[in-house]
Amino acid sequence: MTDRAPESVTVQRDIPFHEVDSETLTLDLYDAAVTSGPKPVAVLVRGGAFTFGDKGEFARHALDLAADGFLVIEPQYRLAPEWTFPAALVDVKAAIEWARTEGESHGADTDRIVGVGHSAGANLVLLAALTADEPGFEPELYPGASSHLSAAVGYAGIYDFHALDTATDVEEGETHRAYLGGGPDDKPAAYDLASPVAQVDVDAPPTLLLHGTDDDVVPPAQSELLADALAPMTDVVHETVPADHGFPFHGAHYDDVYERTVEFIRRVGTGGPDTGDTSATGTDTGLPGGDLPGPTDRIDDLGPVDTQGPDRRDGPGF
Repeated sequence: MTDRAPESVTVQRDIPFHEVDSETLTLDLYDAAVTSGPKPVAVLVRGGAFTFGDKGEFARHALDLAADGFLVIEPQYRLAPEWTFPAALVDVKAAIEWARTEGESHGADTDRIVGVGHSAGANLVLLAALTADEPGFEPELYPGASSHLSAAVGYAGIYDFHALDTATDVEEGETHRAYLGGGPDDKPAAYDLASPVAQVDVDAPPTLLLHGTDDDVVPPAQSELLADALAPMTDVVHETVPADHGFPFHGAHYDDVYERTVEFIRRVGTGGPDTGDTSATGTDTGLPGGDLPGPTDRIDDLGPVDTQGPDRRDGPGF
């Protein structure tokens, strides 16, 4: 196992970063005081099927990334069914903009912010990267701050909700339908706007996609679809791990996944002074592509973000 020095990392918990609709969201901040110079920022976004969980899932990654020279934040986001799309996306963007606004006081290089997400969190990270600065998806708290990401990393993510419905047995009101507010016939705009594959354009940042070959929660084809869409637009690396859905947190795979992640971030120029050659390109699928329309013109189709009841469910999922 990797031998790092988490005792050198300080953790500030429950820092408020987004107050919205009478709810105050907080984040945890990880920093290693021994690391000098402006530090790249890593925003870590957990999974939970958009319906359950809390920050802390990425604590081990956060400790290691901080020890390796990153300023790391792990934010909360609002959950379905109480909050539907795009609430969670707006919250992740608020965390990015908090880092850009407040980060310098913590030694951050606010021009180098990377997002890392697992499962539902990978959806939110990639969608934030692909809709950077879109007015309909931006929080009101940080006017003028950009939600741009320098690079994005997705572990076992959900990237095409239409394909997910086709590939899985979905009951009405379950998991992602609770988040989107209904099925594809009820919420066609949400299905499109919340799917990263539908938002790909030439401004996409360099992206690493990892997926378990034995994932029985989110089909590995989800990462293949996004890799194919991104390949003509940006540097994309799509790789597999011989594991199930929770591979980023398994002891048998943690070191390998962590090292692949940091190597990629450094190669694309986001990981500090020890960056490698950024001229290499990612996997080229050879598929045709083009500049797809952004979401701004279709955001109004969503209508108001309705609450759908106060409960937050626990259970398995992405």
